[in-house]
Amino acid sequence: MSDELVAIDLSHHNTVSDFQAVVDSGIVGVFHKATEGTGFVDDMYASRQAKALAVGLKWGAYHFLKHGSAGEQMAFFVANASLAWGSRVAIDYEDPDCTLVDLHDALEWLDTNAPDLQVAIYGGSLLKEQINGDYYGDLAQSALWLAHYTEGTPSWPKNTWPQWTLWQYTDSETVPGIDGPVDGNRFNGSRENCALWFGPVERAPAAPVVASATVKIEITAPEGVELEIVVNGTAR
Repeated sequence: MSDELVAIDLSHHNTVSDFQAVVDSGIVGVFHKATEGTGFVDDMYASRQAKALAVGLKWGAYHFLKHGSAGEQMAFFVANASLAWGSRVAIDYEDPDCTLVDLHDALEWLDTNAPDLQVAIYGGSLLKEQINGDYYGDLAQSALWLAHYTEGTPSWPKNTWPQWTLWQYTDSETVPGIDGPVDGNRFNGSRENCALWFGPVERAPAAPVVASATVKIEITAPEGVELEIVVNGTAR
């Protein structure tokens, strides 16, 4: 685990003055709120996405999940996030009205309709209380972005996630280029692996197309001559 601040998360509530200063300070990646429910789009998302990527920051988008219509919410999120193939996304699970059914349904929609996206689940006390020490296989296939503000060792649902991946440990970090306090996150690994985790992952190369061909050979053999035909080393 790295004790370094490597990632921040933003929304329209934050004021960003200089993304170049952010990356120069050592920040690897940024999560930014893209959408909420089925009708809200963060009006700072698109412009900041372009500026952050232009200076070399890694980029992830998150959706604030509301109760009900999880599939419709995910479709709305993906349509507005404008992400490259294989990008990192997060489901922000903190609305007290949400149930684990909402989270299961959201993950199912993404798995079916946007399987290239790499998914993280952001959660803190609500997620821990509802999981209640149980194991959920579909949740375990996603990375845990843990929210737990403490100077000590955080706690999380270890039966589902043996380890957290990203840990939001404070909401009051100071980062050059961000005016005012900002959420700070540590990554459970190296800075290099943090960058890889954000993605986007590369597409696997397409399998080579092997052209099929038919070779037609006509032979007229004299009467009484027996023919033996060998094709690619095999007698036919």
